[in-house]
Amino acid sequence: MVTMSATVFNREPSAVKRKVMESSEPVVVTERDQPSLVVMRYDDYIRLTGNATVSDLAEWLQLDTDIDIDIPSLGFGLKPVDL
Repeated sequence: MVTMSATVFNREPSAVKRKVMESSEPVVVTERDQPSLVVMRYDDYIRLTGNATVSDLAEWLQLDTDIDIDIPSLGFGLKPVDL
């Protein structure tokens, strides 16, 4: 399995993609020498998760209930302009 630091991952995301596609193995991204995420080919992901599809993923992410959010005004102190 290929390992890459988060610094390299952030600086060269296309290099991570190339490594995954060339080696057909996941790339483990580390932060402070600890694994933080894994980048893998989509078909490998499907194989690991079963028959998941993009539409299944969308359904999985869908919320069952509504969420009410009150967003406070940022109040930049803008005043109307007299023309």
